[in-house]
Amino acid sequence: MLNNIKNISLIAALFVSSSAIASVTTADFHSNNITGESSSAFNQFSLTVDGIDINVSAWSDTKNSSSNGINANGNDNDADPFIERAYDLDPNRNGWSMINQDERNTRNCGYSHSADNLANNNCNYQDYDFFLLEFSAAVALSEAFYSWAYGQNNSTDGDVVASRNQVSVAAISSDSAGSIDGNTWGNIGSDTTTTSNYSQLYHDGNYSHHYYSNIGVVGEGNANNLAGVYSNFWLIGALNASAFGGETDWEGNDGMKLAGVKFTTSQQLPATSVPEPSTIALFGLAIVGLFASSRKKLK
Repeated sequence: MLNNIKNISLIAALFVSSSAIASVTTADFHSNNITGESSSAFNQFSLTVDGIDINVSAWSDTKNSSSNGINANGNDNDADPFIERAYDLDPNRNGWSMINQDERNTRNCGYSHSADNLANNNCNYQDYDFFLLEFSAAVALSEAFYSWAYGQNNSTDGDVVASRNQVSVAAISSDSAGSIDGNTWGNIGSDTTTTSNYSQLYHDGNYSHHYYSNIGVVGEGNANNLAGVYSNFWLIGALNASAFGGETDWEGNDGMKLAGVKFTTSQQLPATSVPEPSTIALFGLAIVGLFASSRKKLK
């Protein structure tokens, strides 16, 4: 009888565990691994890692009425809060920076070689730069890597050092992803299908990946509510606390170059496997058969 119980437990364990197979993948955004436009001005690139297609595009909340950031009357139009594609994505230091529409001319406001929320004395506004990551399968992000962070002089002796920089991280729905152009970060953040928070940057002393942020890990930033959240669409960008969580007092000194992400996929069994109702029926028959065998042995 004891052996039968063990056999039943084994069948149950296999039945439960067969519903999903998880795998952890690291996607390195080094320029040698990606495909995209070869011109100097492009705002997205693609790569495939372990069978998962990833498209990365650049967005910022500045939508000017002319290409140079100054409207027809010569007045600064930088305070426009609407989102549009960034002018350029640039591979630099094994990571990716972006130049938004306000930063591509002599009126550079902030740091034009990172995804940032910076503003200098020439501007009375802040642009919030974000990378949109589109995956061909739903994934849960666990870590992001950065090859550079703004204004940091941390030691490189290998010790883990907290940076003053934070990033906003958001898992968004397909509807939200499709409505980014012309929208505002506030609207995206208030969408009921969006889960978001901020994550702290840490310094790891490694030259190829100077900084990283853990997502959904207790004690490593504050994005714990993103643990186990699966989505095909993710935003990573300079801290925008009012839209995605965190303290607005922390904003204004956040800038980074995105070098890669670590993610987990939840892969369902292939369509050729036994459908769930039939699997349950087979599980029941197995239990009946084991008990029948036990009764015969007792006789």
